[in-house]
Amino acid sequence: MRRLPKPIPREKLLPLLHDVPEGVFTPVFTQACEVVDLFVGDCLAHLVHELALGGFSGSPEDLAHQRGYSAHKTPMLHLLLDCLELYGLARCDDKTYEVALPAGHEPLPQRYHHWVGVAPTAEPALAVQRLGAEVFPRVLSGELSGEEALFSLAHLDLWFSYFSNANVHYAPTNSLAALALSRSVGKHARILELGGGGGSAAEAAFASLLATDQAPALYVFTEVHPAFLRRGGRLVRQLAPPSCRLEIRPYDINLTPEEQGLSPQEFDAVFAVNVLHLAAHLVEALTQLRRLLVPGGALVLGELIRPCFSAPVHLELPFALLQSYQQVQLAPRVRTRPGFLCLQGWQNALHEAGFDEVHVLPAALQECFAHYPGFYCAALVAR
Repeated sequence: MRRLPKPIPREKLLPLLHDVPEGVFTPVFTQACEVVDLFVGDCLAHLVHELALGGFSGSPEDLAHQRGYSAHKTPMLHLLLDCLELYGLARCDDKTYEVALPAGHEPLPQRYHHWVGVAPTAEPALAVQRLGAEVFPRVLSGELSGEEALFSLAHLDLWFSYFSNANVHYAPTNSLAALALSRSVGKHARILELGGGGGSAAEAAFASLLATDQAPALYVFTEVHPAFLRRGGRLVRQLAPPSCRLEIRPYDINLTPEEQGLSPQEFDAVFAVNVLHLAAHLVEALTQLRRLLVPGGALVLGELIRPCFSAPVHLELPFALLQSYQQVQLAPRVRTRPGFLCLQGWQNALHEAGFDEVHVLPAALQECFAHYPGFYCAALVAR
């Protein structure tokens, strides 16, 4: 397993990104990635101390049994132990983890303020990782649910800042997906956006579409969380040109479109950023979305991509607290662990759902992993 944190070799990555505009993966983005990677290491050291993991030897199941954690929390422990190994804080031999006690542990708030000082533009991403590390023990013990811990009213402003194009660490996924969308539709397209959150993906999409004189005829903005639907809906109303009919409505990716008032072959494109990997039954959800598309229509996804089926994604640690993360259906050819999918898993899932063509942007994504195992941003287009 390739270790983190490590410097990002831009000189090796940039030649592989010939199909991506220069303004997407900027030096500021590179710095933000490096700083967040370093801070995740601080968060992991914090959790080793808070959970008294130094000297532990065994499997995630052993740890859950020893500490009396619910069996439903095992995916959290699996990811935590894998990330400890990724950062050199644990060794794994034949599914047995041995956790070391980090030396020179500093308080997490101190490390957070240090890294914010180094890279102020990374602050929302750093704050999300800090929140996840601070509430991890309380969710693990059952004191709080992940949803209560992360998405209470007290933290909504943080999430609006995180899922924002002003957050340099998050924005490239929106940019790639918006670029793929504008390349996949013609003028006057009918577009359905899933899980639009605070509206940042729609903001990127409208910017890309209008820049190429492709104003959509219909844009349906959906979101399952009421507060995000209100916030995102306000932004999208400001973005849509007068010629575009706009609809704002709730939508749950785990229910059928017909249950939610949508009809087959209603859209030229379905667009979603960091949403579909949360579908409880992914192939079934993708199959339902394919039915919403006209013949030749495009499903455009912005997703973080796991380097391979088994690799941990260190940025997932806060999101592993959520029930929607823990309760997805696993399948050997699609995903063998919860959370983000690898490229092969997405390709298999989309083909199983009946899509014929699947393309990825950047096209050389798999080669990027060889130089930096934390390179996750990508857009997928399936027809």
